[in-house]
Amino acid sequence: RDFDGETQINFPEPLVELTSREVLVEKFVEGEPMLNFVKKEDETHSKKDREELARIGLETVMKMIFLHDFVHADLHPGNMIVDRNNSVRGSPLRIHMIDCGLTVELGESDHKNLVKILGSLIKRDGYLAGQLMVDTAKKCQATELDVELFCRGIQKICDDDEENNFLESVGDYITDICYMACKHKVKLEAAFINAALACEIMEGLASSLYPTMQVQQVALPMVVKSEMMHGLKGMPKLW
Repeated sequence: RDFDGETQINFPEPLVELTSREVLVEKFVEGEPMLNFVKKEDETHSKKDREELARIGLETVMKMIFLHDFVHADLHPGNMIVDRNNSVRGSPLRIHMIDCGLTVELGESDHKNLVKILGSLIKRDGYLAGQLMVDTAKKCQATELDVELFCRGIQKICDDDEENNFLESVGDYITDICYMACKHKVKLEAAFINAALACEIMEGLASSLYPTMQVQQVALPMVVKSEMMHGLKGMPKLW
């Protein structure tokens, strides 16, 4: 639904008559595993194709997280099949995202909170991001002092990142944020962790295919659009 009409991304339709709560059966798609492009660059897996796949994959995940609020929660190269879309002029590369049995959907309010948290981290406003994490937690055993130290700790994580590349170092951020959360008894919402992990997995895949790719150039327009969609302010700080 969200990617209807897209020529370079496809989600195979489920076969409802064969699908149950325990088993997902989808239409068969022909193609080549994404892993083949990750492992090597050669005549059939050119540098140009690898870079194009990195762009398609990253844009798709950013759209799912920031714009559509419907995320494939089992993203890894084994669930990506590559072919060429011969129904379109030029036969562009296309990624089939298969095995979409696990998904994350937040709802408008929680999605707005997620966008605010990720947007704050991207803008290096770690204190605000920390406060938002505390405010949106369903349960929190942290004392006022714990909350203050947690927020300061998140700010320090952002300050220490001189390259200002949250979207290119999500894994490191998540490790440090989880440590701070455990230390100060702050319960992180699963929505934030799931979205951040999806970013990390796709960022890792994209960097394997296209090591010099500027992730923020792809992601920031999605962030800005999402903030506008939710009526949030402060977009100029993104750059």
